[in-house]
Amino acid sequence: MTNFVGDKITLVDTATDKPTGEIAGFDKLRAISVTKDGKTIYAANSGRDAIRVVDVPEGKVVAEIPVGKDPYGAALTSDGKFVYSGNLKDNTLSVIDISTRKVVATVTGLNEPRKAIVFSPDGTKTYALNRDLSVAVVDRASNAVVSLMKP
Repeated sequence: MTNFVGDKITLVDTATDKPTGEIAGFDKLRAISVTKDGKTIYAANSGRDAIRVVDVPEGKVVAEIPVGKDPYGAALTSDGKFVYSGNLKDNTLSVIDISTRKVVATVTGLNEPRKAIVFSPDGTKTYALNRDLSVAVVDRASNAVVSLMKP
């Protein structure tokens, strides 16, 4: 779990619900996403305009991927191939290919996207919450906003 004030991730044993360790070294830590096997964490590090990659067994940051300005969200797709970073200050989503650890697309047309980024069950759409509580609907094939749902 994230600790924004302490800029660290607390590791938790889900069988016992007890903390097992901490990983520090972040600057304005925001949202995280964990791989299905629990071995890798992708952490939105807004103070560094980056997604940091954490090797959980090693207990350390192993890579830093530059993204847009002030990333708040870090959402791993269900197939585990991409991380979407919601970048608050430049109103974008960065799409990161996990295999290369590179940004492969930038989605524009958002309004200060927040931490809430989810995917449709069939994997064809991304939904990103904006500051004004609207939700941008992104087509994953084209990485373009195709509609905006407003409350």
